Amino acid sequence: MSFTHLQRLENIIDTEKLNNLREFLKNMKWNYKVPGGFVTNFPQRKVNTFGNGQGIDDDGNLIGNKWETTCWTAKQTQNNVTLKTSVEALPEELSKIVPEIKNYLKTVLPEIRMNDYTFSIGVCNHYTQPDMTIAAHTDDQEWYPNEVENKPMFASLTFYLDGKPSEDKYYSRFQLKKNEKYEDVKLEDNSILFMNSSIPHRVLKHKKKDEKFFRPRINITLRSTFDPKINPLMNYMSVANHSRYYRQPLELIVAENFDLSKIDDMVECYNIFCLRNDYKLIKISTNKLHNIKNNFKNKYNNYIKKYNLHTIKYKCNMVTEALQDICDLFK
Repeated sequence: MSFTHLQRLENIIDTEKLNNLREFLKNMKWNYKVPGGFVTNFPQRKVNTFGNGQGIDDDGNLIGNKWETTCWTAKQTQNNVTLKTSVEALPEELSKIVPEIKNYLKTVLPEIRMNDYTFSIGVCNHYTQPDMTIAAHTDDQEWYPNEVENKPMFASLTFYLDGKPSEDKYYSRFQLKKNEKYEDVKLEDNSILFMNSSIPHRVLKHKKKDEKFFRPRINITLRSTFDPKINPLMNYMSVANHSRYYRQPLELIVAENFDLSKIDDMVECYNIFCLRNDYKLIKISTNKLHNIKNNFKNKYNNYIKKYNLHTIKYKCNMVTEALQDICDLFK
């Protein structure tokens, strides 16, 4: 299935709520050059993310369990080091519009499966320079629930808070891949694009001759998490994935006998980011349980049987401390 649907937010959301969201975005903090998978690379734009694992009720209120922090591998090639990252709840300016967005989507896609955890994460990108991009990718990872024809769905909101481009050709070069070919899609100010996650998409940098016509653009992608009552680990992993790449790094965690000199370069990369973005320097700590990951896998497997949860295929990015957090939930 290849589903896309473009609409204006004024046709879906109450005017006051829309204005409140735009005002919130004007004052929002952005993170730049968050250390990526190998800690020497980073997103080619300013970023942030909201969502702490809670759901959203029909009145736009946050409900259910919340994660205070999340853990992920600190470096793609070094999964014996855990990164703890900050987490922030979805702000009211976003949570209050989610019920209206869901109600509208149901009218154009009646077969979609939604619940209180639909669109409970807001992934934010700010393109402030004409050479900022996002590489071609899809978003159908296992930590998103399948919502229509075995694929996740997400909603992409666009804002030009500093004024719209003067002509269509100067808008963000957002592209979708259809029929094996990338096609331009004009994302207008106050627009919302619904699309299923398996469609490849990207943002190219502005053409050199058009750079002087560039206008900054904010994109917020609303994505869903699993209901923790059926899959708490994937609820956690969804939050952790976005926090790890888009938010403040708090702490590096290693085993008690770990040679800290082996992570000097990694610590330096994280601290450079912290200094640039006005955060405290990253902490280094040890966890005496760090090397007994299998014990927590076994515990969680028992909880799966006891509470009839979704079964899990464990992967290397599910670090010991993440499994500890999940098992603590059941206490």
